Amino acid sequence: MLSSYSFADKDDAKMQAKLQKEYGYDLTHAPFFLRFAYYKEFDKDWKKTDYPERYAFLADYEISSAAQLAKDKAEAKAEAAQEKERLQEKKDALRKEKDRLKAEKAEEKAEKLEDEERQKEFNTAVNNQQRTLEEMKQQATQGNN
Repeated sequence: MLSSYSFADKDDAKMQAKLQKEYGYDLTHAPFFLRFAYYKEFDKDWKKTDYPERYAFLADYEISSAAQLAKDKAEAKAEAAQEKERLQEKKDALRKEKDRLKAEKAEEKAEKLEDEERQKEFNTAVNNQQRTLEEMKQQATQGNN
């Protein structure tokens, strides 16, 4: 239990040092928006506050600011992941369409080759029949002579 207090003291000392570095040793050099926010919240002028009041307000501001930053960062990360997923789905759909068109083209090519082969066989059969018919005519004319 004592170790947790010492960690709390270290965190508090870190926060105090950070705030003093950013807002001055006595924490009076806060920007206008923070002084105005304090005035709106507590209806008390920043110059009339004491160190513990300024410290508590600024520490709360830093903590909430860090939490908001972490939240914004997480939202941005989630949004980026969602966008990445959307783009991947779009890419997959395009690839699927491309594969479908490629398969369709290959099928058309195969059908065309089959048609050409059938036509070739048909032409060969017609030529053979014509030769046979010519031979029969020649034999018929030779037999009559």
